[in-house]
Amino acid sequence: MKKNKNNLDEMQEKKLLQIEHNACWIAFWGLFASIYIQIAIGNGGIERLGGECVIILILSVYLVISCIKNGIWDRKLKPDFKTNLVSSLIAGFGFGAFWTLVSYQKYHKFLGSLATGVFIFLVVGLATFLILSLLVAVYKHRTQKLEDESDDENEKE
Repeated sequence: MKKNKNNLDEMQEKKLLQIEHNACWIAFWGLFASIYIQIAIGNGGIERLGGECVIILILSVYLVISCIKNGIWDRKLKPDFKTNLVSSLIAGFGFGAFWTLVSYQKYHKFLGSLATGVFIFLVVGLATFLILSLLVAVYKHRTQKLEDESDDENEKE
């Protein structure tokens, strides 16, 4: 099959990349919201959510690998301990609060629901912190490697 020539100028190409960027994040957060809404209303079985979970997992892994491969962390956040801790606490609190409400809605036991929420908070917070710490280490290693390659290229010229 013959590959067609790109008919876009640089400004149009940049706009298209921005549109695609926005569409990616709309899809990501839309899937995220869809999963949580279905769980909250009681349609949260794996047989019903499997497709959404697989798609959001693939999208997440692709974004993480692509960014780290290219030496990109974030526009505003720094890859450090404080950012990891705050992000982990936010994730843990969000998941903990959500599961406290879901548990209370199902069983109407306040202390049991609170215990569920605290457990989820601790597990998700710790897991998020460990994963982010690992990713920061990989990112810093990759960034150093990219800088070394850049220095080698500059020395050859």
